[in-house]
Amino acid sequence: MATVSLTRYVLLRVAIIANSYSSERRFAKRYGFIALVVLSTLSGCAALDTNTATEREQTFVETFSGTYQGSFGSALTEDPSDDLNFNPCDSTKRRCLSTEAYLADILLDLSQGADGAVRLRFFRSLSDQRRGAELDLLGPGCYTDIGPLRSLQYDNESGNRLATFALTAGNPICLNKLRPVSVHEIKLTLDNYSESGVRIAHVRIDKNVVSANYLYVVKGGVERRVKIDLDKSLRTRPRTRYRVCIENDYGEFADCVFTDQEIKQVLLPVPLPGGVAINYTWWHKLTPNLKRTRGLYRVEQYSGRFATMAP
Repeated sequence: MATVSLTRYVLLRVAIIANSYSSERRFAKRYGFIALVVLSTLSGCAALDTNTATEREQTFVETFSGTYQGSFGSALTEDPSDDLNFNPCDSTKRRCLSTEAYLADILLDLSQGADGAVRLRFFRSLSDQRRGAELDLLGPGCYTDIGPLRSLQYDNESGNRLATFALTAGNPICLNKLRPVSVHEIKLTLDNYSESGVRIAHVRIDKNVVSANYLYVVKGGVERRVKIDLDKSLRTRPRTRYRVCIENDYGEFADCVFTDQEIKQVLLPVPLPGGVAINYTWWHKLTPNLKRTRGLYRVEQYSGRFATMAP
């Protein structure tokens, strides 16, 4: 909208300037007319886009709004350190309350507010939802704030909707468990398919970016992944022979061998004044010839699964 307004202002100025030059009637007639035509076209397009977006959001709310119940996967693991929410409670010193931890069996509310904005909110229980006491998603004292609907996309193939909401926290410490970026967001995917009237919502928040590079060997002209078995490697002097297993056509790492180093050497005569010297060069060649990919990365995410509650 801001881009269209700026363009409209510039084109209006062009039209005014063009008509102000009385001695350049040809310039005014040609470029002033073009500016006004383009201006009217842009205005029509802007109105069309706005109406389309409004209708799309309204259909989205009518179809998917409601209360969902579910859990974040990190809350179901035994290790509390991988949880999404920052938990200041030390269980070794005192008894931790459920409201200070696990994001399990919580409520997700997708609705349209009085201002017309589509909002995503989380609650610990139905009583909290009735009181309007939102769950501090990133942890107590984080002052988590989820903004209104930022974008809405439609997957033509599956019919699923992907909605994004801005995610901020008043306490910046709580953002340390998220991907280190300037702008955080919550991605909400809603399945188009509904079984017995139950709809599924998937919540994803970026956690980190990790390397996805891997070791491989070229065997028979084909790149095959390699895994190193450190437990069965031979730790002998002067060097360790690693046990490496090569992936086959079925995705199994069944072909295992031990690495070896072969000494390669070259003797080159070098003519010098008054005689000949020998240049002795050597290096080690590792077999099998292990290689490593570069520039591959994977985004780790916190994910949650929620289903609509029975009325």
